[in-house]
Amino acid sequence: MNTMKGQSAVEYIMTYGWAILALMIVLAALVASGVLSPNYLVSEECSLGSNIPCSFAVYNEGGQTKMSLMVYNGFPYKIKITDMNVELRETGESFNFGTISTTPLESGANRTFHGTYTGPMVEANAIKRFSASVIYVSCAPEISESGGCSASGHTISGKVVARVLSE
Repeated sequence: MNTMKGQSAVEYIMTYGWAILALMIVLAALVASGVLSPNYLVSEECSLGSNIPCSFAVYNEGGQTKMSLMVYNGFPYKIKITDMNVELRETGESFNFGTISTTPLESGANRTFHGTYTGPMVEANAIKRFSASVIYVSCAPEISESGGCSASGHTISGKVVARVLSE
């Protein structure tokens, strides 16, 4: 009876071995093509809440990683963006957006901010997660009789998930 176990194992391998080999070849092809990589499954997004929708581009240019971030004013009144911070969650290093224009942003209008990453250049085609915060002051008519803006800032936090584009 013991001799039959070996024969049974050989018959199993001979019968189903080709199917297992074909399955391994298909899996290897899928892994090699990048279809099964996590970067393929992660979608890009820019989320700063419903009142400040945003769109973005993160790209490498001249040996540096840069970001163009367009924010829209979804409030029913003017706002003034006073500060912006976008940092890489892995390292904590951020984009330097320079001096932020203090011109109020009309309701329904948008403005694009350009920043340069303070850390080393991020590899192209990598999916990176950033934490973002926008500090703004309200210019609602109820706030000031003279039509100015309030002095107290409000912070909106969100996230940006981006694929870094190559030069």
